[in-house]
Amino acid sequence: MKTKVISLLICMLFLTSVFAGLTTAKNLAGITTNVTNIPVDLSANSELIKITTEHPACDIDGHFVVYANDSYPYLHIYDIETAETENVYVGGNIIFPKISDDRVVYYDFSYMGFKMYKISTGEKTDLIVTNWEGGDADSYQFFGDYIVYENFDFDLYSTEIFLYTIATSENIQLTDTPGDDYTENPCIYENIVAWQLCQGNLNDIVMYDIDSNEYTRVTNTSQFESETFPSIYDDTVVYSYFFYDKTNGTILYGLKMYTISTGEETTFFTGEEPTANSPEVFGDIIVYSEPDGRLCLYDVHTHTETLIYENSYLTQPWNLNEEYVVFTVLGEGVYLYKYTTSPVIEIGDITGGLFKVNAVVRNAGDAAATNVEWSITLTGGFIFLGKESTGTIPTIAADATADISSKVIIGFGTTVVTVTADTATKSQNATVLLVFIKI
Repeated sequence: MKTKVISLLICMLFLTSVFAGLTTAKNLAGITTNVTNIPVDLSANSELIKITTEHPACDIDGHFVVYANDSYPYLHIYDIETAETENVYVGGNIIFPKISDDRVVYYDFSYMGFKMYKISTGEKTDLIVTNWEGGDADSYQFFGDYIVYENFDFDLYSTEIFLYTIATSENIQLTDTPGDDYTENPCIYENIVAWQLCQGNLNDIVMYDIDSNEYTRVTNTSQFESETFPSIYDDTVVYSYFFYDKTNGTILYGLKMYTISTGEETTFFTGEEPTANSPEVFGDIIVYSEPDGRLCLYDVHTHTETLIYENSYLTQPWNLNEEYVVFTVLGEGVYLYKYTTSPVIEIGDITGGLFKVNAVVRNAGDAAATNVEWSITLTGGFIFLGKESTGTIPTIAADATADISSKVIIGFGTTVVTVTADTATKSQNATVLLVFIKI
């Protein structure tokens, strides 16, 4: 079975040889080239769970991990809550199971198409027959009621992306690439599909909105760079980045993110060592592997990189949820790593009115914040009463807000209102008119 790590390494080596004859380079000013690295000692980490000594393709959703050994008739379902594995005989020669809620989709070579197994009922369903004759685990993805997959007529260069709706059995072709261009590595989250467009030696990311039928060219790279292996969660698409700097004779690798709602692209980091292979994203956490056997987490809010596994063998991240990363280590097996996230406190709108200043405190992180100390202070003007107010918010859930208000304020003149909560701070100019605060 081909793995996406090996495929990417081969692609990088090929691109390097091709780019040797190029004569110009893109200006990379403004790109962050390093991150804070936080090592993790796994030898004392009781949250590293080994599921099996096999190293098949895996997936995770909720409290289930699913995997299957290539071309065997058994689907293996590991329950994180009970630490037990159910071995389900489904027949055929199955590969690459993917899970969404309690439904598992897999490809059966005996059927030459996709089938589905429902964990809660044990029901098996034949879905759609395709022309696909093999590839890797990134050749299709499954989410909700949709399967997005690669299919071809006769060879690699005829590969196109298709979208199959389970409820209606509708199957539509999303791409029609000309000449030797082709598409691969599709991914999906809710109503957004993305894939990798291969044009000669270069790669771009393209996105499709199922509801609006609109296509978006997420990246439009030059002849010196490529973006590969997209992954979607909520409002973000993350992908690996490769750039050849002919002027300096160097190659840069990195990790990028595209925000769907704004169209903004963010470069998290770049470096001369291969990195950010096969990224997967959940919330504000991105997991990716490196060719030297390292597996890392990157926190979008704190901009920190955490080493969660290091080995001399290749590691392959498959997916993650709000608590766990599932990955394989070549020659060792399948692991679960339980990670922790931190709350991220932000100050939202600051408003005035009669007698008081009000503010919104938001927890933009993926973990609850507790005992959040806050203050509202007024600097400048003639403030007779309510110059400083303090308090503590008992808890703010992840991605939730809390409202805070000052004491009664009486005074005159222009002032600066400063709101702090935890380490966050925000200031706003204001005017105090006796008991009315205008912001």
